[in-house]
Amino acid sequence: MFHHEKSLFGDKPLPSRSKPPPKKAELAPIEIRDFAYRKLIALSPSTRFSEIIEGPKGLRCRQILNFEDFGSLPPTSEERRELANIIRASINRNFPDYVRKFRTSICGVPGFWIDEKGKSQLWSDKNYSFPLMLIPYRNSTGMIQACQIRFMNHFPETEVRYVWLSTPKKSGSISCGSPIHFVRPLTESISFNKPFLVTEGALKASTIQNHFPEFNVVAVGGISSSHKELIKALRFLPLIIAFDNDYSNNSQVLRQLVRLICARFSDSLNHNYNPNLSVLSWSSDFNGIDEAIINNQEIEIVSFSHWITKNDLSLNPEIADIMCYNII
Repeated sequence: MFHHEKSLFGDKPLPSRSKPPPKKAELAPIEIRDFAYRKLIALSPSTRFSEIIEGPKGLRCRQILNFEDFGSLPPTSEERRELANIIRASINRNFPDYVRKFRTSICGVPGFWIDEKGKSQLWSDKNYSFPLMLIPYRNSTGMIQACQIRFMNHFPETEVRYVWLSTPKKSGSISCGSPIHFVRPLTESISFNKPFLVTEGALKASTIQNHFPEFNVVAVGGISSSHKELIKALRFLPLIIAFDNDYSNNSQVLRQLVRLICARFSDSLNHNYNPNLSVLSWSSDFNGIDEAIINNQEIEIVSFSHWITKNDLSLNPEIADIMCYNII
């Protein structure tokens, strides 16, 4: 037998029988994720750290006063591990059928994972010297489907400031994707005749909602994120876009904005509805609409055709294609 194996493989060692890769976790149902994230916010509220509330980029300066809707992540991995243990035990108690079926409780909740010793972990195993704001992303019924983290440091603006509470490369963990955030649940009390305003980022969306209660404000994680999902969610509904002003000097940002606009017009043709698209406009001295609001700048709603003329975009080939349809 050994002689036969040697003749097959020469003097090379026999190929090892490696273990199959661990089964990829499945995204937990929204009820589980909502429970876990609400528990996390209750255990580690935004008010734990003054920088999150009162800092130069904190909630108060953004005119966001519902502090209880936001949370924080402890800077140390040890504290985060303790929170993960508490939340895991709480899910075990409250969702026993789910735990028995999938033999897990937190692996399907983005941001949570199990280390090689079987210990519960929450997000990174690094320690930080500054607070971390926790920003929930809610679905149309108000349930928390994912969270973002904002680093409350004072690094240059070029540094990464926002990341998802997501650890897809960790053992047994999973990505949260890039979901759409609804500032207010779409209940019967909200009129669907009100325009839906879309912007970038949940914090910015909260500032806008406080200033413009007549809108239903939604947010995407970034200008290039969730176009398909956004178009589908707001199909047939009046839409106002309010993305940052940097599209005027950043060709990549402009390309993504035009891509979103084209998707809206294409969808309106495919499903036979008026695209009903407008744009919020404010001084170019302020990049984000939240900055314009905080600084009491004039903000106006302009038609899509006026926005094209104002920004000299009529020669953009994709915009030109839209104009050919005579529906703007």
